[in-house]
Parts: sequence; C-alpha cells; structure tokens
Amino acid sequence: MPGLKLKQLQYESETWKRLLGFTMEENIHLKNRLSEILRENFDKSLLEDIEVFQTRFLKADEMIMLLRNDIGEFDNLLNREIVEDGAIMKQVSNELRRIRKNIRTTEEELGKLKSEFNSYLAENI
Repeated sequence: MPGLKLKQLQYESETWKRLLGFTMEENIHLKNRLSEILRENFDKSLLEDIEVFQTRFLKADEMIMLLRNDIGEFDNLLNREIVEDGAIMKQVSNELRRIRKNIRTTEEELGKLKSEFNSYLAENI
C-alpha cells in the first residue's frame, strides 16, 4: 500500500478513536444526569422509563467498546499491511467500509438517544 494511503488510513483510525472517546464521555454525562435525577425527589411512576434509558445507555457503552475493539483490530491490520506490503489490501478495504458504516450508525443512534433523553426530561421532570 502506498505510504500516503496508509498514513491516511492511520489518520482516519485516530479520528475514530477521538470520536469514540468523546461519545463515551457524552454517554457518561447522560448516565450521571440520570443518577442526579434518581437522587432528587422525582415522580416514582417514571421509574420504568428511567430504567429503559439506563438500559439504552449501557447498550451504547457496549457499542462503543465493540467499535473500539474493531478499530484496534483495524490498526493491527494496517501494521500487518506495512509488513506484508499489499497482500491484504482487500481485507483492509472491507474493514474500512464496515467500520465507517458502524461509526456512522453509532453516531446516529447515540445522537437520537441523547435527544430523546433530553426531551423526555424536559417534558417529565
């Protein structure tokens, strides 16, 4: 693989890692907000809805961790590409497409979750 292309893929991988770090911080922030609400005097009839959000936040953590693992494997693949000099380009290309799609989907889902949670709180507390 040409050096510039490899460097671009490494750059993109680093960008994904920063994005996932920010996403993880946002999810932590939302879980902390949920915890604050539970500590305060709130309507106990909302507890079931709050539990649904908590479950969704935990699933978001799982998605983030899976993506982080995928990116780590992608980085390993890029390192192999350096050593094997082009022998695994198709695998790199397939992983690149898959991770890009999963990153995009995760961003959309977590953005939607954050919006739904904030709307729910604005309407119910």
